[in-house]
Amino acid sequence: VEQQVLDFIKHRFPQDCNWLDDNCYFFAEILASRFMGDVVYDPIEGHFLFYGYDENFYDWTGRRDYTEKQRSKMILWDGYSTKDNLHYKHIWRDYIK
Repeated sequence: VEQQVLDFIKHRFPQDCNWLDDNCYFFAEILASRFMGDVVYDPIEGHFLFYGYDENFYDWTGRRDYTEKQRSKMILWDGYSTKDNLHYKHIWRDYIK
């Protein structure tokens, strides 16, 4: 799976269009849709990533390695609004909208 994701990124997104900043949520959504995974939010970096069923995290740079402690801080975006609606609205307003 990892090589498929990396090849997809390289082939479809050769240029950085703010995929690591303003558009990281949208990039994670594209990968999640294409590779049937999840979108997660890293509250430490303020960054969205794709989490694949191979249990790896990806963004425009490719696979991102995290320690177990860092992994435990990741927020699964799907359904987060029901867990912490106030924080969800803040992230939505500042990073997605």
